[in-house]
Amino acid sequence: MASPPLALAQSPPASSVPRCWSELPLDLMQLIFERLSFTDFESAKSVCSSWQTGWRQSKPNNKIPWMILFPEEKNYCLLFNPEDREEKLYKTQHLGDNFATSYTCVATYRSWLLMDPCFNNREDLGYILNILTLERINLPLTSKGICSAILWIDDKTKDYLVVGETLVYLKKGYNSWKQISEGIQKDIVFKDHKLYCLDKDNELRIFDFSGEFPLQVSRVRVGRRYVRPQILSCLIRSPGYSPNFHDAHKTKNVVVTVGGDVFIVKGKNPSRSHTWNFKIFKMDSSKGLEEIVSLGDEAIILDLGITVVAKDLEGVISNSIYFTADGIMWDNTEIFVFNLDTKMVEQLPPLVSSSLSFSSARWFFPSFRND
Repeated sequence: MASPPLALAQSPPASSVPRCWSELPLDLMQLIFERLSFTDFESAKSVCSSWQTGWRQSKPNNKIPWMILFPEEKNYCLLFNPEDREEKLYKTQHLGDNFATSYTCVATYRSWLLMDPCFNNREDLGYILNILTLERINLPLTSKGICSAILWIDDKTKDYLVVGETLVYLKKGYNSWKQISEGIQKDIVFKDHKLYCLDKDNELRIFDFSGEFPLQVSRVRVGRRYVRPQILSCLIRSPGYSPNFHDAHKTKNVVVTVGGDVFIVKGKNPSRSHTWNFKIFKMDSSKGLEEIVSLGDEAIILDLGITVVAKDLEGVISNSIYFTADGIMWDNTEIFVFNLDTKMVEQLPPLVSSSLSFSSARWFFPSFRND
């Protein structure tokens, strides 16, 4: 019996083959957009009208955190994208006449900043500002300033949540701040409608914000209770003399991973030294704190209290901890990465190469889109 004839692949008619980039099918265009960096994605909409249409129906790749740098006495910010090989700094628009002189950024969420009045301007109202679209939301006056906080906001509805280190919180529609509980927190993190609070007594509490009012769902001690030292006398530090309590600066932070695990990250910095060491402990309901030595393909963004998957992200090193020197004995604009494999610390380049002086620096995830 004769074999059936082979079916030969036929080339599509010449008229159906796209002759230029503007004629690419939408699904293929979206595949291209998904692989672009955030900067290239924003530029793609300017290619032509068909690309602008495809751009509106695509999502940007904003999995890489950027740095936002605050120049001293300037009413703009500089943005740095770690995946940018040329290490460029992008300048924002003018952000207000009193942006740098009367306010301090105390938290970020996506492209939004939480701005709190400086100590000498407590009569002014705080506000939330989108540095890319310049949208602004004014907040009610607080009885006390906010030194550290978390911010969450829905880009579409503009529903928002602000929680300060004294556990005061504010939602959209509130005319005044409300109190969750008492106590000053060393670190607070918000993810997936849960607030993680670590206080000075090393007690970690978790509050669920998915309902109308916050509900405490967990309370556990993650270290020794803090004992305030008794001051017996005033010591004058002589040259070459270093008392024991000046030997090291220690930190303790909460981190919530991509998978939802809770880490306690302990940092130690010898006095007057640029060396750091970190230890990471995973919270286990049955074992308590269990030390881990590797983050695998993830990296910790310590200031945001989260991890990111860094395996396929250019510009972000996996198994590393990114942190700023805020609150440490150095200039708080310095930003570093601690490599868990090599135990070495390196300073990120934009602050080294820039000729400007910065008042502070923070991480954020840029987004022009309301998705």
